[in-house]
Amino acid sequence: MELQPTPTQAMALLTSGLLDVSEFPDIAAQWLADGMDSANLRMLAGADNEDPNDIRDLWTATLKDLEIQAIPLENRWPLIWTYELATWKAGQRTRGQVLRDAVQYLRAVDYADRDAEEAYALWQLWDELTSNYIPPRTEAEIWADVDRYLHSFD
Repeated sequence: MELQPTPTQAMALLTSGLLDVSEFPDIAAQWLADGMDSANLRMLAGADNEDPNDIRDLWTATLKDLEIQAIPLENRWPLIWTYELATWKAGQRTRGQVLRDAVQYLRAVDYADRDAEEAYALWQLWDELTSNYIPPRTEAEIWADVDRYLHSFD
């Protein structure tokens, strides 16, 4: 089974637009394996992805059952970064996915989270990859910088 976010990581990912409804059943299955339990959690873990609205409803009910609260903006990035880095190290995410998620997070919060240092460092590299105005480096050089940056957390 793949590494899944903890409840607080899942809330941070969800409120930042980084968690898709199709992931909810697998996350619920991991939470059951981790010892959490509720009727809605069991139903969610066994749900198929035929009706995203049903899954969203079960997700909402599960969060309420387990008393999982929304995560304030200032606490989101550390939770997201821990999950992103762990899934990248486990081989579940590519460097491009981590880079994209960092940029997507900053856009989702309108660049308001000034403490998300890692996200801003990755955003700078993203900007360099997508810009026509910055003095050119090869994509290989920029991706090498992404790799170096991610490996700096080993």
